[in-house]
Amino acid sequence: MSDTGSRSVPLLSKSRFMSGLQCHKRLYLECFHRELADPVLEQQQEIFDSGTEVGVLARRLFPGGVLVTEDYTDQAGAMASTRGLLARTQVPPLYEAAFLYDGVRMRADVLVPQQSGTFDLVEVKSTSRLKSEHLYDVAIQWYVLNKQGLRLRKACLCHLNSSYIYPGGSYELDALFQMEDVTSESASRQTEIPSQLEEMRRPLACPNPPEVTISGRCDKPYTCPFYGHCHTNQTEHDVSQLPRAGAALLDGLRATGITNIRDIPASFPGLNPLQRRVRDCVVNHRLHVDPELPRSLQRLASPVHFLDFETFNPALPLYVGTRPYQQVPFQWSLHTLTGDESLTHREYLHDGASDPRQPFAASLVDALGDTGPVVVYSGFESARIRELAAALPGLSVRLLALLDGRLVDLLQLVRNHCYHPAFHGSFSIKSVLPALVPQLDYHDLTISDGATASIAYAEMIRPSTPRERRQKIRANLLAYCERDTLAEVELFRFFVQGRP
Repeated sequence: MSDTGSRSVPLLSKSRFMSGLQCHKRLYLECFHRELADPVLEQQQEIFDSGTEVGVLARRLFPGGVLVTEDYTDQAGAMASTRGLLARTQVPPLYEAAFLYDGVRMRADVLVPQQSGTFDLVEVKSTSRLKSEHLYDVAIQWYVLNKQGLRLRKACLCHLNSSYIYPGGSYELDALFQMEDVTSESASRQTEIPSQLEEMRRPLACPNPPEVTISGRCDKPYTCPFYGHCHTNQTEHDVSQLPRAGAALLDGLRATGITNIRDIPASFPGLNPLQRRVRDCVVNHRLHVDPELPRSLQRLASPVHFLDFETFNPALPLYVGTRPYQQVPFQWSLHTLTGDESLTHREYLHDGASDPRQPFAASLVDALGDTGPVVVYSGFESARIRELAAALPGLSVRLLALLDGRLVDLLQLVRNHCYHPAFHGSFSIKSVLPALVPQLDYHDLTISDGATASIAYAEMIRPSTPRERRQKIRANLLAYCERDTLAEVELFRFFVQGRP
C-alpha cells in the first residue's frame, strides 16, 4: 500500500489501471466496494474462461517456458519466483512473471528473452483483432517493466487470427495466432502514465467515491461492472433509451438538464425521425403502429413459417473449415401457420461432438420446403444461411433459394413502423413481446437468451458433461428456441389481427 497522506491507497494493477481510464468511480468501487458490482453473468464467465484457455494455448508459441505459479493474491511470492528465474544463466520464456513499481503490480502474459539481454513483452488477447484499449494495457506493463530495469526490445499484442481456417487435428499455432508489434504505440504513451496514475490515486485517497455523471463511458470500451449500481436512480425513460443516440446528442440533452425522454421539447434539435417517434410515444403514453406494418404482413401468402436459429461461436474452432468465433448453427425451431389458423411446430437440435452444420441445414431445407414466406426476427438467420450455403455445396442451391424473396424480417418492420413506451428503446424481441403480448414472455424458462443458449450447448456437447445434465440442457434449449418462434407467431397475430 502507498500513502497519499489522507487515506491508504491500494495497489493498482494493469486491470485496475484500465478501469481507471474508463471511469475513476469504477476504479474506486473496484478497490473498496466490490460487493456493489453486478452479478457475473454466465456469458461473462464464459468469456473469462475462454480467454484463459486462449492464453494457455498461446504459451506454446514460446516453448521451454516456465510458469510463475503463485496465485495472483500472492504478489510477494510471485515476484520472488520471478527474480529467481531472471537470475538464471539461461533465462527461459516466462509466463505470468510478476513485477511491482510505483504502486502498480502486474503479471506479464509472456516475457521472451533475446540474445542481446533484452526481452520481448507479449500480451495475449482472446479477441480476433487489436483494439485501441489494448494499447494502454500494454503501455502500463511497459512502464512498470522499464522502470524496474528490464530492457525491452519490443512489445507485441498476440490475438486470434480471424482468417485462420481450421484444417483439423492440432492447431497450427503460427497461423491461429496473429502477432502485432505495438512497440511504438506503447512507447508513445509512457509520458502520459505518471499523470494518469496520479489522477486515479487522488480520488482513491478520499472517503467517498467521486461524483461521475452517467455517460457513454458506462459501456465503453466495456460495460462497467457497476452499471446497475450507478443507474439505480435512473428515470423510467432515461434519455439513454433513445435508439442510436450518440454521445453528442446525449451530452447536449444532459447539459440542458434533460434526463427523461418525457421532458424533451418537441422542437429539440438533433433528433432523427425514429427518436422523435420514441419521444412522442413516451410523452403521449401511446402505442404507435404505422398501417404499413399490418399491410406488409397481411400480404404474406399462407402458409407462413416462423423461424429461429441458435448458434455458438467458440474462440478456438472445433470443426474443420471453421474460423475463430465463427457462428456455428446447432438448433432451429419452426412454427407454421396456415390460413385456417392451425399451427404446427418442428425443431432440430444437434447432439454429439460432430459438426452440426450439415444435418442442421439438411433438416432445415426439408422442413421449409419450397413454398411459403419465412418470418425471422433480424437478419441473423439470413447471414447464417448464406454462410451454410458457402460451406455446404451440396445444399447451396436449396439454401440460397430461401434468400430469394422468402425471408421476412419482422424486426425491421417493427423498428420502422412501431413503438411502445414499454420497449424502453430496445427492439429486441425480449422487449417487444411483453409490451405487446403481455401474457407471453421468457420468465418461466431456464434458458431465456441466445448467449445463455450458446453457453449451454457448449456444455451439452462436452464429453465430460454427465448424461443426465445433457438431457436437462437439451430440454431447456428446445423450450427456449420454441418460445422464440412462438413469440414471432403471436407478434404476427397482434399486428395482423390486432390481437395475440
